[in-house]
Amino acid sequence: MMRRALLRGLAGVTAAWAAAGGTVAAAEQEKKPEAEKKPDPPVDLRGLFKMHYENRVRAFREQNALYRNVVLLGDSITEGFDPAVYLPGRRVLNRGIGGDVIGNGLPADDPRGVLRRLDASVFDCAASDVFLMIGINDLNSGHSVDQMETGYREILTRIKERAPAVRVRVQSLLPTRGQYAHQNGPVREFNRRLERLAADHGYPYLDLHARFRDGDGLLKAEFTPDGLHLTERGYQEWRKEILKVWE
Repeated sequence: MMRRALLRGLAGVTAAWAAAGGTVAAAEQEKKPEAEKKPDPPVDLRGLFKMHYENRVRAFREQNALYRNVVLLGDSITEGFDPAVYLPGRRVLNRGIGGDVIGNGLPADDPRGVLRRLDASVFDCAASDVFLMIGINDLNSGHSVDQMETGYREILTRIKERAPAVRVRVQSLLPTRGQYAHQNGPVREFNRRLERLAADHGYPYLDLHARFRDGDGLLKAEFTPDGLHLTERGYQEWRKEILKVWE
């Protein structure tokens, strides 16, 4: 069946060639003595099949790419990352929500938590990659680093079990400054634990903290308007780090 399909395709090409002037060359060939006519080369069916196969696989990959999304998942810092501005032309879904937390150990009437919205933020998003940054609001809410580690581990475990093909980039928390500077000690400790959690689950760890801190260990002043959130310059720096690891 494949042979017939390929030959039909070749016949179509021959017809188009003839319509474009091939008949003139064919007529001249007829004028030559019989001894001077060259036999048609044999059809390389194996080569044609290989080319057809490779073209189809390439088309499949291009079609699949249309339905894969890179997800930015986190809190208000992530919500402020506008994909249309910082990653134009790429399939990026922003799943950041201001004030969000990891999500474990919350009162029943608290609707927040990445743990509670993994369906809407990862599993139902045709996600191929997830850039995850969450935890600073946990610290600001008085949650301990131990509690945060437990919840974060649950996030990674759920994604690994339910969507093992999704590539999660575990992003460090950013340093802070000003009225939030007292959180820098817990931030550093949590980041050490995040690096271990990433390794435990086979995910890469993206150390943004090292790029965003100044000589005093604070969030660089030019990157923040309030000591916690980011300026446009801060988002441009984050964009650079994302693109370094985006395959």
